[in-house]
Amino acid sequence: MQPITRREFVKRTALAGALLTPLPAILEACSNGPSSSNKTTKLTIAAVQGAEDGPLKKVAPMYQSQSGITMEIVEFPYDQLFEKLVTTFQANGSSYDLCMMDDPWMPKFGTMGALQPLDSNFGFTRDSDIPSIVYDVGTWPPPHGPVPPSEQGKTQHLYGITIVGNVEMFMYRKDIVTAAPASWTDVLANAQKYNKSNFYGYVIRGKATNPASSDSLPILWSFGGDIFDTSWKVTLDSTESIDAITFLTTSLKKYAEPGAANIDAADRDRLIAIGQALQSTTWPAEVTGVVEAQGVSQVIGKMAYIPIPKGASGKGLGMMGNWLLGIPKGSQNGSAAADFIKWLIKSENMKTYVQNGGIPTRTSLLNDPALGQANPYFPALAQSLAAQPNWRPRTDQWNAVETIYGTAVNQAVAGLKSPKDALTAAAAQIRTAMKQAGYPS
Repeated sequence: MQPITRREFVKRTALAGALLTPLPAILEACSNGPSSSNKTTKLTIAAVQGAEDGPLKKVAPMYQSQSGITMEIVEFPYDQLFEKLVTTFQANGSSYDLCMMDDPWMPKFGTMGALQPLDSNFGFTRDSDIPSIVYDVGTWPPPHGPVPPSEQGKTQHLYGITIVGNVEMFMYRKDIVTAAPASWTDVLANAQKYNKSNFYGYVIRGKATNPASSDSLPILWSFGGDIFDTSWKVTLDSTESIDAITFLTTSLKKYAEPGAANIDAADRDRLIAIGQALQSTTWPAEVTGVVEAQGVSQVIGKMAYIPIPKGASGKGLGMMGNWLLGIPKGSQNGSAAADFIKWLIKSENMKTYVQNGGIPTRTSLLNDPALGQANPYFPALAQSLAAQPNWRPRTDQWNAVETIYGTAVNQAVAGLKSPKDALTAAAAQIRTAMKQAGYPS
């Protein structure tokens, strides 16, 4: 997505190949085939329009044929889906039995009390074949990290199961670079070594707001920086945060493509696919849709995929961008909707989902050699999930925060402000916005 996202990637791209990922949830004691209530004859799913729901549209008819329940998928563009869901939830409407949700939306929907708990209502439990972080991202209040003031003390429940298991990773030309970069220092050294006319050592996704935010957050975290600490104190103007953005917008930018401040995911993919760039971050959908797409890419088989390299903190932290499937509180078909989710995440059905372009979170599928042949980033995704990737701050104020932060990074990429000045101003704006929303200043 978005988020993947990601939001801009979703809105601007209709990449063939199906997007990202299926996953999470759990099953446990569910029957071998789908079951349904006698009363339920139809399930309606509100879905995001694009690669994210492509695999879902392909497997839903299978469930329909097995269960006898008509499956209707109603698609909306990214922003329209969010608005439609908010309006539906506010009215406690029953139009949708299932809804696709970008994971940064969970704080909003969790705070609203908009979803039916999958654990207490429908018996969902955690499956050991699915990394715990995949369940955590669909749990509210969040199981770790800062909890919004209004949500502290509330009982945690599982409200969403990941079906598009995005984690941001790193890609590089393995036919040029012989050893995988273990650190961002190695990334910079490779960018410098192989940069030349019309071949860029690194691609920066620097377009304002979501693109610049998504591109930079893994570097920020890997350098020990962050937007908030565990008490919601703004730390964007810390030394670690400024060093990270200086590294991206000054050091790496020397070897980046011209006009980086206007580059989004589709532009990055094109540069990699036509053989004009060495390395960059990436989302799974970019790999399947462009970089490894037959008839589209000139670098098929020449790319390697690894988890985010380590930064000054000694860690490499990818960013989650999961798409979740949840059951609106207003649905009158909750049991049948839960049945469908359980069916979808069963191992054999998830494998079919993968074969139709889906991206699994099941460790067994991500490490399946045959599936890895067709999806060369699967091992890196398995490692990224096992390493506990970060999620964006779990606050319903994230959209406003991301706009401020992503604008500041874009200004630094464009050279309009120094990294320090851009982040200092952004930190002040975020402090004001969060204080007005009832958070500690």
